[in-house]
Amino acid sequence: MFNFEVCHNILCTFARKYSKKVKATKGIAALAKIREIKVETDAEKIVNCCCINYRIGEQPIPLKPDSEYPEWLWTLRTDRRPVPLNEVNKNSYYYWRRIRKINRDLINNLSSVDGWHRKDHRSFENHSLRFYGNLYLAVSKWSDSKKLLENKND
Repeated sequence: MFNFEVCHNILCTFARKYSKKVKATKGIAALAKIREIKVETDAEKIVNCCCINYRIGEQPIPLKPDSEYPEWLWTLRTDRRPVPLNEVNKNSYYYWRRIRKINRDLINNLSSVDGWHRKDHRSFENHSLRFYGNLYLAVSKWSDSKKLLENKND
């Protein structure tokens, strides 16, 4: 008969003996070392070169005249803000994603005012009562009395 407990104890013993212990680093040694990149200060190099060179010891790559670069390079958007919606094609996927994001942000901003986004606050019956309190009760009584007076006069 197979004894599971004995086999389990043997496996645990092997696992304990052969597992590698990791030393924990403490203090400043635990932080990642940040490598600072030297900034180019030579004005002539900045104006005349790309300042990108992937091979150590070689000369920097000189910039060419504008006529040697393709035309589309000068029409690329460099603005970090998204394209205004009136400039985007309404039949594009990007347009509808932006509309969806704007609506989602609007709903989240409105819901964060009174906690509507929290699950325990999602109660349609007493939303106004919970948010406005006694003011809601007073206004609802006043509007009900106005309706009664209007119905009596008609």
